[in-house]
Amino acid sequence: AREYTPLESIIVNSYPFVHDHDDLEECMDWIRDYEEDSLPVLNSEDHLVGVITVQDIVDYMEAESKEVYNKLAGIAEGDGDSEDMKETLLTSMKKRLPWLVALLFLGMFVSSVVGMFEGIVAKIAILICFQSLILDMAGNVGTQSLAVAIRVLMDKQTSGKQKLTLILKESRVGLTNGFILGISSFLVIGGYLILKGNGLSFAFAVSGCLGAAMILAMLISSLSGTVIPIFFQKIGVDPAVASGPLITTVNDLVAVITYYGLAWVILINLLHLA
Repeated sequence: AREYTPLESIIVNSYPFVHDHDDLEECMDWIRDYEEDSLPVLNSEDHLVGVITVQDIVDYMEAESKEVYNKLAGIAEGDGDSEDMKETLLTSMKKRLPWLVALLFLGMFVSSVVGMFEGIVAKIAILICFQSLILDMAGNVGTQSLAVAIRVLMDKQTSGKQKLTLILKESRVGLTNGFILGISSFLVIGGYLILKGNGLSFAFAVSGCLGAAMILAMLISSLSGTVIPIFFQKIGVDPAVASGPLITTVNDLVAVITYYGLAWVILINLLHLA
């Protein structure tokens, strides 16, 4: 401005600002929307008390990302000051052990459910060879859906319609991927069992049961990986606590019941293979 320009003519009254009691996430949105390097911070009387900069937002995002990542990994929050490489053994145990204890009991429950199908495994022992395949795929799909759901739910203004759209989209993705991988498993596992010396009808009956179980397990796992964090948010709990280990354990339970349940219905009751 020229030295003779009146000060009133160069003052911008609509310059964006935030108040000292505003939520930090809202301030972050303001900086992003206005593409400013910094914003003035005013108190309740609209007096300047400080400034919030892009670097402050970067630091906040880094801390939030670390917190969400820890929750997804089943690690409790620490004091926020100590780095992972420098924290003591006791601190690391305190952050991780509570989740591990909870998951231990969930794992025992899953094992007890597997024990309920002991009779099926005794009649068709080869089923146990492919149990890990179903468990792994269900866990992987659930973790993928969880990651997408957490990323969407970080926007506090996500509407109910958008959440429903997310559920439908993830279920379609899980079902489509399930069909592709289920059919592939049906062909590959069937050929493998034939090469192992099993009859054609037996080989493709087992692989067909495996493929059907994979389709159903991947569909249900996609739904659980999306619905569980949405439910947590609905009841006022941080959806990130629906961590990867928790979702994986839940999906293990779903996969076991789906796999051995279909084996009992298809292979034993319908086809009478045992």
